[in-house]
Amino acid sequence: MDGQPASSMPRAGDAAVLSRRGFLLGAGAASLITGGVTFGLDRRSDAQSRDLEDSANPGGWPPGLGQRRVVWSVPTTLPVVALTFDDGPDPELTPRVLDALAASGARATFNMMGWNAARHPDLVRAVVDAGHELGNHTWTHLDLAGRSASQTRHQLDLGRRMIEAAGGVRPRWFRPPRGNLTGAAVCAAAELGHDVLLWSIARGPAGVGTPAAVANHLVRVVGPGDVVGLHDGIGRGTFDADGSLARHLRARRLVELAALPTALRRLQARGIRLVTASQLVDAVARTQIRA
Repeated sequence: MDGQPASSMPRAGDAAVLSRRGFLLGAGAASLITGGVTFGLDRRSDAQSRDLEDSANPGGWPPGLGQRRVVWSVPTTLPVVALTFDDGPDPELTPRVLDALAASGARATFNMMGWNAARHPDLVRAVVDAGHELGNHTWTHLDLAGRSASQTRHQLDLGRRMIEAAGGVRPRWFRPPRGNLTGAAVCAAAELGHDVLLWSIARGPAGVGTPAAVANHLVRVVGPGDVVGLHDGIGRGTFDADGSLARHLRARRLVELAALPTALRRLQARGIRLVTASQLVDAVARTQIRA
């Protein structure tokens, strides 16, 4: 049953799997901007898009969804970078991430699982009270590739409601688990008032890695306008805490955590300001308006 722990592995041959940069046909995109996408859901302009949408959502799309944004990064020369953390809140990881951010004066967007938010509302409030931003990372971190439109909307809606109930603020952003963004997810996000937040930079080294390798990677590749994707939780490992997936993910997260203070300090030494996703987008927009 959707909303309960289940395998998130994609099915072989699943035609609904769309890459982060290749979802636009199914989403019915109307226009593109560099570094992000602004899209309007107009179903009358593309017969092929209608065929795709009908296969995933035979009931059709709700009217009046307007325009929403998909952000991987933001084109700018301003030394501003968004930090994001996914999969939390987690009692072991989230407080230590908050401590590292507080020590450096950085801000971040925490894309939370609703399941975790409902079980750790104190941590959700701690994130908000520290001046950080909340995002919706679905209810139980199911890979949305191949899910029906109703299953997808349930994952987004329940996640949003649990995060909002715990934190007292409505999340602006939706980040799809594993970055798998389908047409149904785009529609559900728009209907719920979310912009979509992906990422341009990840932690780097495969496997568990070392703190030095992760920190060195981030300092080397992060530049103006990037959105950095890190973690303060273990995703689907949450539901089998003693399993091999959970152990592997927690080991990776602990390495990220150990790398964080050094990475933040060295990035700031380069003059980079570390902010929430909304602060990044809004700062660049203000500059463009003045220009």
